[in-house]
Amino acid sequence: MPASLRSPWAWLPPAVALVLVAGILGTGTNRALFLWLNHGGRAVGDPVWFHLTMLGDGAVALALVLPWIRRAPRLFWAALLAAVVAGLWTQVTKVFVDVPRPLSVLASDAFHQAGPAYRRVSFPSGHAAAAFALAGIWIMGRQGRRLWRGLLLMLASLVGLSRIMVGVHWPLDILWGMLGGWLGAWLGLALQARWPAPLDTAGRAGMAAGSVLMAVAASLMVSRHIGVPVVLPAQRLLAIVCLACGAWEMGCLSRAPPDPARKAWTAGAAWLRWWSPRLGLVRLVQRVQRRRDDG
Repeated sequence: MPASLRSPWAWLPPAVALVLVAGILGTGTNRALFLWLNHGGRAVGDPVWFHLTMLGDGAVALALVLPWIRRAPRLFWAALLAAVVAGLWTQVTKVFVDVPRPLSVLASDAFHQAGPAYRRVSFPSGHAAAAFALAGIWIMGRQGRRLWRGLLLMLASLVGLSRIMVGVHWPLDILWGMLGGWLGAWLGLALQARWPAPLDTAGRAGMAAGSVLMAVAASLMVSRHIGVPVVLPAQRLLAIVCLACGAWEMGCLSRAPPDPARKAWTAGAAWLRWWSPRLGLVRLVQRVQRRRDDG
């Protein structure tokens, strides 16, 4: 189960986001706040923001789920469900709401723009949704120390802010993406906890899901879809680490002694076969990689 809704870790982050959304809409300061943050972020330097923004890429986020497959199977499945919810939240909104990017609204010398020159479908930020979905899974799904939870929340916030610092998203885009990611994390944990039988990652469904994520991680070895050459070494290093950890974890699962309950129960495989084509997790990642204006 996710953290109780009475826990500040569950309700405070989305509550803060909603308050900020209402404040920005009520005062009409979306553009002014963007310019203030964008100019202030230049002091940190583009390489830092580029590497932070890489962590919110959809394929990178999925690759980061791979090492959880054996050590935290409950969070592994919840993360995949969260990825679907956050992806739908982002893509469906982009279909119906085509907000122009800062580069299409502001003069090029009025703000700092770095990396790919996106111009369309700004609302919401898919990077923020992915970052807060992953952070939300760990923050709400594990009983960790406040320090680690706070650091995860800060890291996700910096990933979202990086999209403003490189000049491709408005503050409202980040906040709405954050809400979608947090909702995805909560729903992923809630649905996983209420599944009638435990989804075992050592079964056929787990191995199939792990193989898909291995393919996603492998694609990061050659893909340049992020469009920022400076992050390629970090992207490839992360892919190698995720592949190595994933191969080890899946190897340990395959060598585990057979579990009679697991052998008798195959609903996990049926669940994956039924939902994968319909929810289109792999196709969603591929679409994000192909669609240059979808950052």
